[in-house]
Amino acid sequence: FKLKGYKHRIIGAFNFANIMHLSLLITLAFAASAAAGSVSRGSTFRPIGLKRSFGGPRISINPNNPVKNDLSEAFKTALRGDGYSLGAMANIVNSTPEATTSNPPGFLKWAYTACGLATAAAWTTIVLTTIRANQPVGMMMPSYQHGIVNRMSVLSVVPLIMSSIATLRSADSWEKMSSPSCRRQNLALVAAGVGSALWVGFAPLITKIPGTVPLASHQAYSGALRAALIGAFGSTATLSAAVWARSLPENVRKNPFLWPGRVVDGVCESIVSLAPASSSNPVNVKYSVLTSGLLFLTGLQLLGPHPLSVIPSWTGRRLARIFPAWTLLAATTSFDLKEATESDELLTESKYRTLSNGLYAFGAIHLASKVGAVFLDPSFPGSYHAVQMVPGWATAASLLISVALRSDEVNPTGFDLFRDTNATPLKLFASSFGGTFILQRGMAAWK
Repeated sequence: FKLKGYKHRIIGAFNFANIMHLSLLITLAFAASAAAGSVSRGSTFRPIGLKRSFGGPRISINPNNPVKNDLSEAFKTALRGDGYSLGAMANIVNSTPEATTSNPPGFLKWAYTACGLATAAAWTTIVLTTIRANQPVGMMMPSYQHGIVNRMSVLSVVPLIMSSIATLRSADSWEKMSSPSCRRQNLALVAAGVGSALWVGFAPLITKIPGTVPLASHQAYSGALRAALIGAFGSTATLSAAVWARSLPENVRKNPFLWPGRVVDGVCESIVSLAPASSSNPVNVKYSVLTSGLLFLTGLQLLGPHPLSVIPSWTGRRLARIFPAWTLLAATTSFDLKEATESDELLTESKYRTLSNGLYAFGAIHLASKVGAVFLDPSFPGSYHAVQMVPGWATAASLLISVALRSDEVNPTGFDLFRDTNATPLKLFASSFGGTFILQRGMAAWK
């Protein structure tokens, strides 16, 4: 992936889409002018013109003249040859002054798909090449189960990544792409992509092992693999940033100096909106708790000292500083689902079902890895040195993530241990497979 060439292709496609749309509207304008010459006596015609809006042309209508607003009547009169029909249809299409009149270019869906697959593949490559024996040389895995369960722990974010990509891919209009949820998902992917690319570039410094002579690191990429990983993460960040910018209102999009302030305003508004709108709605509370908790864990991994930084990944110094890129995406998804709950769209909009399924899969796989670490890894707790030092934090993080397994139904039906309406986070965790045993082993390790 060449970032410069990729950017040029994106801009070129947008220009091509605008040119095609402009041609269509010019044709419409000529048709309207021709129809105006045959206005029947007693009818009124609203003149139309072309104006720029949201990076593409739109129809501007004279508000001083009356016009029919019924679309079916407009088509009927168009067939009869009445002159005011085109003005009526134009009024319907542009009923709001800031309406977006063009759709995203067709290639955008496939660009999101390609970037999503590339990002998932890059993350999987990092996990498989970092959590393994002889990484660095001479450091061996205590057991083969140890590698499996720890890879599961961090690969749990792959469904989360793909659900975010699928949501953005399904937005078939700029109006949908301009929604707060899509903008937040794009910004979260920008942050995750940039953060992951920086980690790849500075992995020898970030994953260095104190006390080794000569100084060794858990990971150090070079050559083509390093370039490919940075390109994969960078392409996702570049695409998401370009789409986010294109989805802004025209007056903001034309002035890039306003973009940082807009991001800061949005982040601050989200932070002060973390509390649930209704504390009596367990689903609203669920996503509020997840958002706040995952944001806290993201900060803990980025800014906290070792061994706190290993929570919740349990991967030691290997991936502790890159995993927060994806817990930030999980926090963003949780906030989107919280907002959808409050607007009664959680169970009706397909994009929110996609995001909810991705978050559920993340929680299920991540919690299963912890069950596997305690149940199946014979090296537990001896080989989990950092986790042994902060067992309370490790338990609290697992309790938090287990909340993602609760149903999105306010009153779920059927036998489901993970989806009890009256379940507290502790009850959810204790009722899960092996939850009680994990608590017991954790307390024993602590002692």
